[in-house]
Order: sequence, then C-alpha cells, then structure tokens
Amino acid sequence: MRQGMRQQLLAQGIAALASLAAAMPLLATAQTGGNANAVATSPAEAALPTTGNNNFEKRFAPLYAAVFTEGGRFSGSAMSADLQALEPILKRTKAPALDFFRLYYTQATLFSRRGMPSEAGLAAQKAITAMPKPSDPQWAYPHLELSIASVRWLAEGGRYEAALKQVQTLAVRYPLQQVAQLPTQMRWDNSTPTPQAADFPTQLQVLGIYEDLGYVLHEQGQYRQALQANQRLLPVARERLQAMGETPRLRGLLANLAQNSYMLGQVDAARNYLQERLQIALGAGDHATVYDSYFQLMVLAHEQNDPQQARQWLSTYEQYARAQGHSDQLARAQQLRDELNGREAAPPPQQPAQPPAPQPARQPKR
Repeated sequence: MRQGMRQQLLAQGIAALASLAAAMPLLATAQTGGNANAVATSPAEAALPTTGNNNFEKRFAPLYAAVFTEGGRFSGSAMSADLQALEPILKRTKAPALDFFRLYYTQATLFSRRGMPSEAGLAAQKAITAMPKPSDPQWAYPHLELSIASVRWLAEGGRYEAALKQVQTLAVRYPLQQVAQLPTQMRWDNSTPTPQAADFPTQLQVLGIYEDLGYVLHEQGQYRQALQANQRLLPVARERLQAMGETPRLRGLLANLAQNSYMLGQVDAARNYLQERLQIALGAGDHATVYDSYFQLMVLAHEQNDPQQARQWLSTYEQYARAQGHSDQLARAQQLRDELNGREAAPPPQQPAQPPAPQPARQPKR
C-alpha cells in the first residue's frame, strides 16, 4: 500500500529520533546529577554516570556517539556486535530501565539504517517493553517516535501481529475522536540549556497512527477490516487536514482506500477514490501522483474491458507529460500505448488478462 501521512511522518520521526539522540546523554546527566543546567562537553562525558557500573557507560558512550553523529562512519555489523555485547552487562548489574531503553533504542536505529526492519522492530519492542512509560518527561518524545516507527519496521519485517498490537495500543492511547484537541504542530521548549520537545503528539502524528492501522490490516490480507478502518479515518482526516491547510496529505489515504476497495472487487469505489486523489495531486502540482493516478485509472478501465476509457486515460497521461515537458513520461506513455495495442491485437486469452506492468514507484515531491 502507498502511504501519505504515514510515509512522511515516519521519515520525520526517524529524523527526529536522530536529532534528539545527541541530547539524550545530556538529559540523563542533568537528571541523575541533580544539575538541570549542566552541559557536557562530549558524549562520553555526558553519559557518565547514568548507572552505578561505569564499565557499561565507558563502552556504550562512544558507540552511541558514532551512531548518532552526523557523518559518522563505522561498520554496521561490528557496531551491532559491540552493542549486543553490552546487554549482558546491563542484566548482570541490574541496570535501570532507562539504560536498557537507551541500548535497545540505539540498536533499533542502527538496524533501521542497515535496512533490517525486522531486527529494528524487535529492538524497538524490547526498548518499549523495558521502559513502557518514560520515567521523565524529557524522554517522552523519543519514546513516542520509537513506538510509531516500530509499527512500520515490524510490518516490513512480516511481523504483522506484533505491528497490529503496537498500533492498536497507540490508538487506544490517542482516540481518534479527540484528535482535534491535540496541537497542530510540535514546538520545542528552549527555556533550559537542553531543548526539550513539547506539545506532542500532534494531530498529524495521530492521524498517521490510524493510517498505519489500515496499512497493517491490508498487509495482513484483512482487506475489509482495512477498508473499514480507513473509511472511519477519512472524514476525520478530511476535516482536520482542511482546517490545517494540509489537504494534499489526503493523497496517500485515498490511494490506500482505492487499494482496499479494489481487493474487495469494489471497482467503482476504487475509481472514485483515485479520481479524488488525482484532483488533489493536480492542485498540489504533485506530478508523480498525477501520473500514477492516470495509470491506475487506465488499468481499472482495462480490467473492466473498456478499452476506449483506458485509451482516454492514457491520452490524458500523455497530454499532461507533454505540457510538463517530461520526456521520460512521454516515453512511458508510448510504452503503455504499445502494450495496450498488443493486448487488443492478441487473441482472447484463456486466463483473465493481466493489467499492464505497474509504473516503478516514485516518491511524490512535497
């Protein structure tokens, strides 16, 4: 399934986790040292002393700094092994939950960067289990972002039940009916030397959580439940996004609804969702989504044995590409035309005809 709010928010969330990481040891030092104004001069110094066993901190601090320092270079496999070797130390010394969270959080981030979503999801779940509720408000935002990111990691790793459980936990915590009471954007409290995230979750974050619910259900093959979940979200998302001037973010949700409907054989509904998505994309100048919408509508017409309508959508695709000066899309349109011509000239197949090969996925320009 394509993602709109969720895809963008996931990227923002991971970026936010990385940006907060450098402050984490500072927060821990200020808390345990009783000096809210303390400022450390290096990650290693900042990390001491969060536990009674400085052996862990001395080994963990440079690894932590390497993972979260912009431009830092290291071997992913060696870093994973080094981090894993620290877990027995924490267990042996009966370290506080915060230290376990920090270790697993770092592992999850590293696995994500290595393109290992299943491992990232498992590490994130261990972090959340170790510290189910932040012990200090300063840790609440990283905890939330890790919880949100873990849903996609688990799903991409094929662990749908765990992903569904996680997103349902978030949904219970943040009811959709109360989304309008949340802030529209997150702000930072800069009143202390260490900036602290404030005013979260935002409305967009919670809408993204509910879009995730539909995504996980769809990936599980529970298309009817996914459709129902996305249909419940749609009116709330429309109202809230309109109020925030963020209506282009509906594109992903409408694509998900179209796919839910298509899988249930509700072709007319799928077409209506795609046409609404197309109009939003045209207004936003989102070329990638415009082309994809034209293509999907052409495929639907082709599957409904309406070659004239399929050719009309393809002609519109071509006209749009010519108007935008997109030579690659003009070439793509010709390929699709040749494919349609070949299918029409071929004798009727014994099996139902397959739609033209889908266009390679492209990230929409925001």
